[in-house]
Amino acid sequence: MVQKLRITSLILIHVFILLHVYYFGSETIGSIDFQEFFHSFMKLGVINAGALLVIFAFLFTLIFGRFFCGWACHFGAIQELCWYILKKLNIRPKTIDSKLVTILPLVILLNFYVIPNIYYAYQNQWTLSIAINEPEIWAFLPGFIIGSLTFFIDGFLIVYFLGKKGFCRFICPWGAFLKIPTSLALFKVRKTGDCTYCHVCTDECPIGIDVSYEINKFNKVVNSNCTSCMNCTSGCPSNALSYQFSNPLKEDYKLNQFLTKKNAYKHLNISKNF
Repeated sequence: MVQKLRITSLILIHVFILLHVYYFGSETIGSIDFQEFFHSFMKLGVINAGALLVIFAFLFTLIFGRFFCGWACHFGAIQELCWYILKKLNIRPKTIDSKLVTILPLVILLNFYVIPNIYYAYQNQWTLSIAINEPEIWAFLPGFIIGSLTFFIDGFLIVYFLGKKGFCRFICPWGAFLKIPTSLALFKVRKTGDCTYCHVCTDECPIGIDVSYEINKFNKVVNSNCTSCMNCTSGCPSNALSYQFSNPLKEDYKLNQFLTKKNAYKHLNISKNF
């Protein structure tokens, strides 16, 4: 049931995008894109629809974790569709699994979005202003046909070489940005029943988190790559996992993020997702 709701949510996001393009264009609401926070607000001080989206996503993530990534990201939806099609065609991906590429999202975020825009703002006059209708929707995108073809081709290639959620794990700079509030999120996947150590939760995780290890060591998933997709909670045969609220001030923080990072991917063989 939860997965049906999530898939419905991902479909509705695309409906919303089409409605935005058709009804609003650039006359009322401009580009609703994460990069606008960096290119417009951070660089020029312009508050537009994209900047508001990022601010909302950041605050939302502080409460619910990277729920946005699992339930509202259009590119995440495309990856899942590509994975489903490849599976139906009996095409096994030749996936790459290197710990070196796990820092790539942070490198992309800092090198292309944070550092150059902060430097520009430092060198020039930064003035706060509001322009919800700017920029035009296609300002930073190619034409619809070329953009769509690129989107789907890249989706298949990324899934084929990097796994079901390869873009989320190894490329997406917005995921790196949302890792900060995710670490402080009030809602997380938590151990609420008796674990049988079957490791189904780990196998079901499209991000490659060792869920079984984390819930038994910390009683919750602490890895900031978690996108709250609920695959682990839905797949658990003993119903030992739940997505629940907990006051972090009352929790026993014996967490060690470095230990988590050291152990989180040691089990992973991405190709088994297929």
